Amino acid sequence: MSYTIVTDACIACGACAKKCPENAIFGKVKVGFEIDPFVCMDCGNCFDTCKRGAIEDPFGDRSAVRNRKQENTKAVIDSEICAGCKICFMNCPQEAISIIKKGLFTGSFCQVDSSLCVGCGTCTEYCITGAVSLEKFV
Repeated sequence: MSYTIVTDACIACGACAKKCPENAIFGKVKVGFEIDPFVCMDCGNCFDTCKRGAIEDPFGDRSAVRNRKQENTKAVIDSEICAGCKICFMNCPQEAISIIKKGLFTGSFCQVDSSLCVGCGTCTEYCITGAVSLEKFV
């Protein structure tokens, strides 16, 4: 028994693959991912990481509790709180975050390109200041 990816719920962001210590998750960002049941050690990192509820838990019904599938969500960065550390930028699997210079001596902040953001929430996991949040759009 192993964790499995529900393909119709998966947005192919790659967050689960980044968190897998055994490299049991393979595929391509924006295309799709699979879990190799022979390599998977059932640690649950992928399940805990997936914000879309696209990973099924073979050991219980936590998937019903943890189903965080969020339709029409996008990351938003509060430029007043953003420290400009670029951690979210470096970890965004969709490359939807860019660096904006404030001024010559005033540093920079990060900004989300909503046309590229799939709302996976990876950036919120890495943000050290709490400047990144997921917001629902209609």
